[in-house]
Amino acid sequence: MTVRKPSIAEMLDIQSVAIIGVSMKLGYYWVHSMLQWPHDLKVWLVSKREGEVLGHKIYADIDDIPDKIDYAIVAVPRKVVLPVLKQVADKGAKGATVFTSGYSELGTPDGKEEERKFKELVEGIPMRVFGPNCMGLCYPRLGFAFAPTIIKRMGDVGFISQSGGVAISTYTAGAESGVGFSKLFSFGNSVDIKPPELIRYFQDDDETKVIGAYIEGVESGSELLTEMKVLAKKKPVVVLKGGRSVEGSRAVSSHTGALAGSQDIWSAAFRQANVPTVTTLEELVATLSVFSLSPKPKSRNIGMVAISGGTSVIYTDMCVGAGLKVPTTSTDTLEKLDPLIRDVGTSLKNPIDLAADYYSDQTTAEVLRLVGAEPNFDSLIFEADVHHIHQVATIMGAADVVVDFWRAMAEAAREVSIRHEKPVLVAVPDIAYPQARKEAWDIFVEKKLPVFRNMQEAVTALSKVCDYYEVRERRSNM
Repeated sequence: MTVRKPSIAEMLDIQSVAIIGVSMKLGYYWVHSMLQWPHDLKVWLVSKREGEVLGHKIYADIDDIPDKIDYAIVAVPRKVVLPVLKQVADKGAKGATVFTSGYSELGTPDGKEEERKFKELVEGIPMRVFGPNCMGLCYPRLGFAFAPTIIKRMGDVGFISQSGGVAISTYTAGAESGVGFSKLFSFGNSVDIKPPELIRYFQDDDETKVIGAYIEGVESGSELLTEMKVLAKKKPVVVLKGGRSVEGSRAVSSHTGALAGSQDIWSAAFRQANVPTVTTLEELVATLSVFSLSPKPKSRNIGMVAISGGTSVIYTDMCVGAGLKVPTTSTDTLEKLDPLIRDVGTSLKNPIDLAADYYSDQTTAEVLRLVGAEPNFDSLIFEADVHHIHQVATIMGAADVVVDFWRAMAEAAREVSIRHEKPVLVAVPDIAYPQARKEAWDIFVEKKLPVFRNMQEAVTALSKVCDYYEVRERRSNM
């Protein structure tokens, strides 16, 4: 008899969570993860060692829980995973994360046989399962987390990952950069819930505007690419593909037991599907941030505001190399800018390098507004030169007002983005003075502006966003 399985949407209707295998290892990791954010979820703890953790009673057995459960986090030794899954399913759970590892990723006959048994059991119970060998689910709106001490940042970015570590890193880096997430799914060995089904779920998920994915290798590669192609017609999906090299492919096999496949074939397929690809976690987060936090760019024409003529030359070459355009500032805007500028070392033709005038918050903020209104520029990149401002403010005894300088810049940049419906990207170069840099960074994040560790990140991300929208528009008109 065929067992009816809940859909992903049905599985995510969660009011109660049981953590099975509560342990002092890693400092009660899963308990801290699930209790760090305010929420209305009932959280039940189960371990052979009874007691209490963070004000929550630990039950000795799943059957001792005095209510049904909707979802289970299973972190027990491999030898008891199967009976635990059967027990939580009998208790009403619609879904489970199996954190336990030691299956096909080992590459051993024993590991493969245990995964076969795992699959056989899961196919016969009315429950969906992430894993084994994964972090499972993070759903910020519900208060459901898979890592402790992280910012709760809700938003419109969905994410799927073969690797739990990559999922945690992407969420952590994204949240620090102001990127909010709808749901994150870490699927590990994907015995039950597989990437194509997750991509299919995001196609119609109203909470999700853009999707990121970390993929090593999947059995159903053609199905995954088909679903991504469908998704890309509606929403952007950005992929970081692991196992691009021979050595990386070998590492993939030992990580999740997957086969990475030919990099050339994957790259061609992603291009055909209009799926932007990246090669680092930092580039992934940067690209997602532009898609999530910025209006759609109307063209590749960008304006730049910086402090140095030398770096402006470098940034112009960088933009052109990435396929962006750096048009000249119009005569009308030049006439508006000219009365504001006093220093002889400036250039207003684009990039706008302000030299010493950059240090005046009123001047630079007004320049941002005027340049943002420039009809020749459909996107704006502002370089927040923390190190220069910090150095001058320190010798002038004005360090206490630097935050006000950055607030003025952030307000002007946000105003431009909203009023003119243009992407305004902020690069905060990671050069020196980490505390001062963090203060500036957080101010721009607070204003919901996409922020980047350097100009290259901003330029590359914007270029990929332009690529995606151009291809989508061109194909929609065919």
